[in-house]
Amino acid sequence: MRKPLYLLFSIAPLFTSCVAVGAAAAGILISQEVLDNNIYVATLDRDADTVWASTKVALSRASLKPIDTQEDIRQATAEIDDAKVTVGVETYDLNRSTLRVSARKYGVNNGEIAKMVYDKILQELDK
Repeated sequence: MRKPLYLLFSIAPLFTSCVAVGAAAAGILISQEVLDNNIYVATLDRDADTVWASTKVALSRASLKPIDTQEDIRQATAEIDDAKVTVGVETYDLNRSTLRVSARKYGVNNGEIAKMVYDKILQELDK
């Protein structure tokens, strides 16, 4: 009886260290996505349909390739300066909406390109 217990206690640290390493790797991945400060968000005093139309116009002008839109959730993806830019428009309140812009270049978040696209969309809304 002692040998199986001794064996169990001797290999238990091996399993806990594997779990700790796996948990740490998952924590790094979640932190990168959730705590990212390279996403530009604006709450606008315009309805979501107007912001969505201006977003598509601004993305079409900035991208050399066609943009990919999902009309039902008001999300668009475009390739701008070798970066994948994702823009989402949500209804916030009556005649208010939320604009969210993010960009990834070579697999890394790129705040500079996201800010550039964000500014272009806001300029398009001012027209």
